[in-house]
Amino acid sequence: MSSLFETVFQIVVHTPLWVWPLMLLVIWLGASGLRPRTLPLWRLAILPVVGLVISLAGIGQSPRPALALIAWLIALAIGLPLGLWLGRRRGVRRLADGRLELAGGWFMLAFGLSIFAVRYALGIVFGMAPSLRADPVWIGLAGGVGGFVAGIGLGWLAGVGGDRSGRWLPRIACMPAALAVAMTAVLGGVIVFSTPGQLPRLMAGDSLPGSDTWNPAEIPAVQRVAARDGAPLTYRLYPGRADRAVVLIHGSSGASISMHKSAQALQAAGATVYAVSLRGHGGSGFSNGDTSYVGQLDDDLVDFINATGLTAPGIGRTLIGFSSGGGFVLRTASGPNRQAFDGYIAISPYIAPDSPTTRPASGGWASVAVPRVVALSVLDGFGMPWFQELEVVRFATNAAASENRTPVYSFRLAAGLQLGRDWKAALARIDRPTIVLVGADDELFLADRYGPLLDSLNPRIAVEVVPGFGHLDMIAREQAAAAVARAWQRLR
Repeated sequence: MSSLFETVFQIVVHTPLWVWPLMLLVIWLGASGLRPRTLPLWRLAILPVVGLVISLAGIGQSPRPALALIAWLIALAIGLPLGLWLGRRRGVRRLADGRLELAGGWFMLAFGLSIFAVRYALGIVFGMAPSLRADPVWIGLAGGVGGFVAGIGLGWLAGVGGDRSGRWLPRIACMPAALAVAMTAVLGGVIVFSTPGQLPRLMAGDSLPGSDTWNPAEIPAVQRVAARDGAPLTYRLYPGRADRAVVLIHGSSGASISMHKSAQALQAAGATVYAVSLRGHGGSGFSNGDTSYVGQLDDDLVDFINATGLTAPGIGRTLIGFSSGGGFVLRTASGPNRQAFDGYIAISPYIAPDSPTTRPASGGWASVAVPRVVALSVLDGFGMPWFQELEVVRFATNAAASENRTPVYSFRLAAGLQLGRDWKAALARIDRPTIVLVGADDELFLADRYGPLLDSLNPRIAVEVVPGFGHLDMIAREQAAAAVARAWQRLR
């Protein structure tokens, strides 16, 4: 019972502040409906519109918005005629000035309270059993409940505000189709006009400390292997022990050269290091900032270890990545390719936009076209991977697209780097030795949040906060790179 109270308490505490005045407004409007009154139709529409908006917001937050939308439309069609019947039972007289003289009743109060009761009930269920958020049955149930409540509200409004001849019934029956058309139009507008905004250059994410002092003669030449589609996958090789291989992944907008100091530290510790440039970066793939489909980076990683002979018996393989590359490491460690490596190290990893470790806009480093991301995610949920080449993320750099910089990401590249909407469940699945390191002074992420978060989701993941270092310091400063190398030695 105490866990239930704790869950409810956490849900209440983390409820956005704007919800409370909205709830008071809904209760006030509902209580006003208990007595006879005269008012314009638009006043009656407030609660049904609130119910509609909240239910649609639930679809946008769903791990599978397409499934939630289908359930929502079906339930909407069921709720509309019921709401129409309830509305037509209310005593109404239309006045000459267009206002409605309405008899008192309990519907508005019950309907208003149900809007929030449904959301909180689902919040409690998902808070106590987070895995249900990704369960198709519960996704459909949540979408369906929202659609049913919205349907009753809209149907009631039509029953009260329309004529009593019954001519409203065919119009109500057509409303799901009309709403679908309207939503399609909105979806198209969002996809076309929502773009990532420009950001002022962020030194903490764009300028690699000490890189101007590097000895060019120590930087290995770029090598290439071919992916399954014939695209080049570029990398730099730092030879070490043949039986100790590290595949090293750069951060957002970077390339293999940005991991030079990390690669040298790992090489000095005995590893053979393959510092790779992910497709869309550093000459890998066919286009800067883009892939051909969402999961292509996962396939490229398999192609790379096969092409370089890293699958041979007796080779210990570790995947290490930084920032967005650290997020990709966690994605791999929790995904179908997890067996490809014996261990994983994520340096200052990007986990998710709603992770407690993430600062707003990643500390000013990334501008995301959120409406476009949501719209493309809805299409993808319907099995329509359309327009995914469009830009959705822009980074705070003045650098142009080049062999070493990727200032803008497409939807499919950005999605292919991340853990996804069910990131908590993904992190909980990680069962291979995994270490997360982060600088205590990280400017993009909140270093002190990694330990509590990962301990609550998966205590098997070790977390180390390295004092005195910022975000880019973790791959550019020799002391921080040495800490990563020591973590690799412990991991073995």
